[in-house]
Amino acid sequence: MGNMHAVSDDTDSEVQPAFTKRISTVNLMEGMYVQELDRPWVETPFMFQGFKLEKQEEIEILQELCEYVYINVERGIDAPDVYHRQDPTVKVTMQELVQVSKLTHPKAKYEDSIDVEDELGPARESYNKSLRLVDDVFNDIRNKEKLNVPAVKEAVDDITDSVLRNPDAFMLLRQLKSRDTYSYTHAIDSCALAASFCRHLGYPKDELKDVAMGTLLLDVGKLKVPEEIMKKQDRLTEEEFRMMQRHVTFGVELLAEAGKISKTTIEMVATHHERLNGKGYPQKLKGETIPVGGRIAAIIDCYDAMTSERPYKKPASAHDAIRELYKWRGTDFQEELVEQFIQCLGIYPTSTLVELSSGQVAIVLSQNRVRRLSPKLLLILNADKVPYENPHILDLMKYEEDTLGERLTISHALDPKDFDFDPSDYYL
Repeated sequence: MGNMHAVSDDTDSEVQPAFTKRISTVNLMEGMYVQELDRPWVETPFMFQGFKLEKQEEIEILQELCEYVYINVERGIDAPDVYHRQDPTVKVTMQELVQVSKLTHPKAKYEDSIDVEDELGPARESYNKSLRLVDDVFNDIRNKEKLNVPAVKEAVDDITDSVLRNPDAFMLLRQLKSRDTYSYTHAIDSCALAASFCRHLGYPKDELKDVAMGTLLLDVGKLKVPEEIMKKQDRLTEEEFRMMQRHVTFGVELLAEAGKISKTTIEMVATHHERLNGKGYPQKLKGETIPVGGRIAAIIDCYDAMTSERPYKKPASAHDAIRELYKWRGTDFQEELVEQFIQCLGIYPTSTLVELSSGQVAIVLSQNRVRRLSPKLLLILNADKVPYENPHILDLMKYEEDTLGERLTISHALDPKDFDFDPSDYYL
């Protein structure tokens, strides 16, 4: 999300810059510059993230999709102060996220059976095999053939088996995603995220695989959307956006034609764009009328889209995406599920680049399921930001001290783009 307002983790709250205002979409006017929405840009026809309102049609689309937006008063006309209502619920503090991480979560049904370092090899093989399978399945559909259900199940089995052994390996492999193969990697990464989330929630294995299959197939209907719409990098017209939204219906039809697919999987494809407040599509379902699988799929689809690079946007960091999801709890997504999702991934999700209280820089290698604030790290830079000749593993769960005799903690997340290396080179 190119327009998210980044803040350091040692601040108490996320504060909007003085030149932005949060207003209801009811009060939008031509000439205003819309800087940020109350939902991901990828769920709208406005692909370019930040624009000046020039047509009534644009206002009407925003009013249909959003309850509020942020306007930039330096780049467009201002709104009367009476329209500006600062809502404290949009602020996200680190204290809040820490409290979420400490909430009671389901008793662990699954235990890690292998260390992440040992699972990376098998997980990489499963990832590459799944890419080939999904490529073949999607190409079959483009060629007017039916959905190859056995091939999809084979991919889901490989992914879920790895996640059940240790979910962090696939979370590290998400860094392999390419904007040129987004449809394939989005399917696989969403599948792995769903398996990891359902593992955390304690789902029985069969139900876990149904949910994983649902997320792998969320966007299968987009294969029926004209290619020129899918590849368009400018704002979609209303007609093009309606066609894009029809991918949900197309997906359900493809699953129905294929047969031998669970009700849960079909429900997820049908409802993954519905939102808690009724602002989603295609049925504008609200609250508990959305199946649980659809509510789970919405969170995962949104998170993976935000953290993926696309031709028209840069990816958000996993840490920033967690903040955004938390802001949208109770509005777009079920609050309890968002909190559990954050517990599952951790405040600093696996693969996040972080700085320690000592000044050292590390990559989050895996989560400690018992103490979520103390993950296992791969130390790569010393306090002077000089690379270690031999990067080494540090488990914050164990007692470690810095040079001052104080216990090491994570200070804040870092942006990999600020460094001259790719963190994934250290473990991929």
